Amino acid sequence: MICRFLTLLSVFVFSILSVAGQNGLIAYVRGGKEIRFINPDGTGDRQFWTHKDLFPPLGIFELAWKPDGTELAFSSAHEGLVSAYMADIYSIKRDGSNLRRITNPPDRAGLARLPQGSVTVKVISAGFVGGDNPGKFIVYIAGAEDPQVIALGEGSTTVVFNRVADFGKVPQSIVVIGNEYRWTVPGVDVVAGRNVTATMPISGQGIELRGAFRPVWRADGSRISYRDGLCLLNSTSATPAPGTHPYAPLFAGKNPTGSCSWDWGKTSATANQLFYTSNDSESAIYQVTEGGAHPGTKVTEFSDLANQHTKDMRLLPDGSGLLYSTMNHFWDSSNIFLYDFGSRSTTQVTKLEKAFARKFSVAPDSKSIVFERCTDKEADEGCDLWTIGVNGAGARMLVKNGVDPAWGK
Repeated sequence: MICRFLTLLSVFVFSILSVAGQNGLIAYVRGGKEIRFINPDGTGDRQFWTHKDLFPPLGIFELAWKPDGTELAFSSAHEGLVSAYMADIYSIKRDGSNLRRITNPPDRAGLARLPQGSVTVKVISAGFVGGDNPGKFIVYIAGAEDPQVIALGEGSTTVVFNRVADFGKVPQSIVVIGNEYRWTVPGVDVVAGRNVTATMPISGQGIELRGAFRPVWRADGSRISYRDGLCLLNSTSATPAPGTHPYAPLFAGKNPTGSCSWDWGKTSATANQLFYTSNDSESAIYQVTEGGAHPGTKVTEFSDLANQHTKDMRLLPDGSGLLYSTMNHFWDSSNIFLYDFGSRSTTQVTKLEKAFARKFSVAPDSKSIVFERCTDKEADEGCDLWTIGVNGAGARMLVKNGVDPAWGK
C-alpha cells in the first residue's frame, strides 16, 4: 500500500512539473504597475518587473514573448515624458537583464554612454486648438536627460537643454506635451560638444494617444510590430540603433479600419503573412503578405454585423488555425472562438454569459489558452485570468486580478 501511494504521488508530482515545464511560462500585468510570472498550473506567482514612474492609467499595457521564449516585449508608459511617445515598446530578457527600448531608442539609462551636446529650442504658439490651452506644457528633445516645463500663451518661449546625447548624423525629435495631446517635429541633428538651435511650432490639435501598443513578434524574432492609439500598424527591428524612428507600415497604402488585432504567420511558410481584423466593409479577418494592400484574402467573418471589433485575435503556434474573441449582439458578453484552417469551420471555445472573455494568449503546444475573464467589457477592475483547452474543456481560474496575459515557452 505504501509503495502504491508513493508511486501515485511521484506520478502526480511528475505530471505537475511536466505541465509547468512543457507548457512554458505565463506573464501578465497586475494593476498596470507590475509584470508578473506564473506557471500554467497556478504555482510560482511572482513579480518580474516594475518601475517607480508607472502611474496608471499610464502604466504597463500588452505583453508578448519572443517565439523562442528568451525575451518578453511589452508596452509601457514609464518613460512617457522622455519620449516622443506616451508609451513605447520595450524588451527584457527572461532573467530580468538587458532592458531595452525598442521604439524611440535608447532608453533613458543608455543616454549617459553617448557623446553630449546642447540644444536651444524656440517653442512657438502657432494656433493651439486642442481644447482649452492648458497654459503649461512639457518640452523634450530625444536624448536629453530630463524634460522641461514651460508656460506658453500667445507668442513664443525659449528653453535650453544643456546635456543631450548625440545619436549620430540623424535628426533627434522634439515633442511638446499638453494634457493628452502631443506635437512632434523631426527635430535637429545634435552635435557633441556644440550648441545647436531648433524651432518647435505648436499648431493644430496635436495627436492624441500617440504611442506604441500591443507588440507582436515576427516568427523569426527579427521584428516587432505594434499599433498606435488609432490602430495604425507599424513595425521595427527588434535590435534598433539609437535614434531610430522607423516608418515601416504593415500595409501598402491606406491602413484598414478596425485593424486593432493582428498576428504574423507562425510557420516558415507563413512567416511573411499578416492576419488582421478589419471592419471597413464587413467584420472579418483577412490575410495578406506583409507590406501588401488591403483587402487581402478573406479568411472568415467574426461577426455578421458591420463595424464590429474583436477583443483579440491570435494564430495557433502550430499554424492550424486562429482564435478570436468578440462581443455578442447585445454587448453583454464576449467569448473566444476557434477557426480551423483545414476544415474552414468555427467553434465556440468559451461560453460565458454576462461576462467577458477579452484578451488572451495561446500555449506553445497550441492546446490551451489563458484569457481575461472580466465583469466589464472595457475596465480592468474585476478581471481574473483563466485557462481553458482549445477544445473548450477544463476551464479553471489561474490567478485573480490579472490582465494582458502572454504565454511563452
